[in-house]
Amino acid sequence: MRVTEITFDESGKVRLTVEIPETDAILTTHVPNMPRILFRRFPYLAAQRCFNDEGISFRSEARNTEIPHLFEHLLLEIQKQVHRGICTDLSITGETEWNWLVDPRGSFHVTVGYDNEIVAMASIRLAERLINAIDSKDIALIDVDREVHRLRQLVRQSRRFIPPLRCSRERDEVIDLAA
Repeated sequence: MRVTEITFDESGKVRLTVEIPETDAILTTHVPNMPRILFRRFPYLAAQRCFNDEGISFRSEARNTEIPHLFEHLLLEIQKQVHRGICTDLSITGETEWNWLVDPRGSFHVTVGYDNEIVAMASIRLAERLINAIDSKDIALIDVDREVHRLRQLVRQSRRFIPPLRCSRERDEVIDLAA
């Protein structure tokens, strides 16, 4: 899996183009250990809400879903973990879409909210590394706790220079950008 395009917009969303070569697995059913490994490393990931046609939990959905959809939820969870204790009410959502009548097979469009561009970019790259490390059986080489700690330090440092989109500096509250 490869993120081939990243576009930040002013409304606090980052739009990603994710490509999976035809030779690679597209569904988690082809890599059944992927959700299990991620749920062990990110316990709150399994409890995320997922709006799907069947109305099932994300834990159930993750057993048979597109890998970029799992990537979307992982990206949300990484950002939430990084902001934990810094911004207690970070409210971000995501969406994964594809249309292989328009785009090449294996091309997905993932849209995810973010609070801070620098942290979002680093979270995207970490999530991409994690998915690929599980796929190549190199996940033991990534120290998730250290990576999240490093990103948390990045949040604290960057908040001095980049105003957050979703949290106020004085009080950790959600700011309604639509107002």
